[in-house]
Amino acid sequence: MDIWRLINIDQPYATFPQALYKILGEGHAWIEWSKDGTKLRYNDPIRLMRELQGLGFKAQDLASLNKNFNDYNFKRLSDARKSRYEPSKCTWTIFAHANFSRGNVDAVNNIRRRRVLRSRTSSKKSSPCSDDESW
Repeated sequence: MDIWRLINIDQPYATFPQALYKILGEGHAWIEWSKDGTKLRYNDPIRLMRELQGLGFKAQDLASLNKNFNDYNFKRLSDARKSRYEPSKCTWTIFAHANFSRGNVDAVNNIRRRRVLRSRTSSKKSSPCSDDESW
């Protein structure tokens, strides 16, 4: 099965997981699969953002990169941000997702962004200074 036919990154609606899968398939030294193919890790978030920008994503800073991982329900297993003051510690950030694994393109294509459901109240919130009854 040719994964590049299933994942067409040139389409404007390609998802974040599809873009990650494509980048991982290119064999970079700074981002890679775990040995069992169930996790991904990277040690250069700036380079990852540049690669994603090249694929049409608007990730401008680390917060938006992390938001994409969170929005697609990836679980952070290790965090390189905590080791920046201790060089002997791990410098890799590791993520996992139940449907994101090497060789399982169909599952990657089915990963959807989480929707945040906000409750809408029928009552209008008023400021502490307003008193509708006095008018």
